[in-house]
Amino acid sequence: MYEAQADRNNEQRVTELLAERGYSLDKLPMSFGLDVAITDDFEEKIVAFAEIKARTFEMNKYPTAMINLHKVIRAHDISACTGLPTYFIVLYLDALVRINFASEFEVKMGGRSDRGDPQDRDVCAFYPIEGFTVVSQF
Repeated sequence: MYEAQADRNNEQRVTELLAERGYSLDKLPMSFGLDVAITDDFEEKIVAFAEIKARTFEMNKYPTAMINLHKVIRAHDISACTGLPTYFIVLYLDALVRINFASEFEVKMGGRSDRGDPQDRDVCAFYPIEGFTVVSQF
C-alpha cells in the first residue's frame, strides 16, 4: 500500500471541489477498502462512498480508466450492504470525473512497472472514459 503526501494533497483538492457542490468527504480507515464517505452537507448523512485516484495526464489520453479489481469488489460489497452508491472518482489534469462502480467495465491484467514492485501488476477493471460524468472541468 502506497499513500504519499501527493495522494493526500490530491484528496484535499477533490474535497475542495466537491465542497463547492455541497458535499463533504470523510476519510475512512484503510481497512474499510475505499477512501471516503461522501456526506450531503444539507442533510448531514452519508450519501455515497468513493475511491479517489489522481492521474498525471488529461482525461481523454486513454480510452479507459483502470483500477484494481479488488477495489471494485469491495465497492460492490459496500453498496450491497448499505444500499448506497459507490463511485470511482478520478482527478485528471483537466477534469474531476466520477463513475458508479456498478457501471460496466472490462477485466484485464494491468498496473504499473516503474516501481519494480511485482504486486503493482494485478487483475484490473477498465471503465470506459465515455461512461464518466464530469464533475468539474479545469
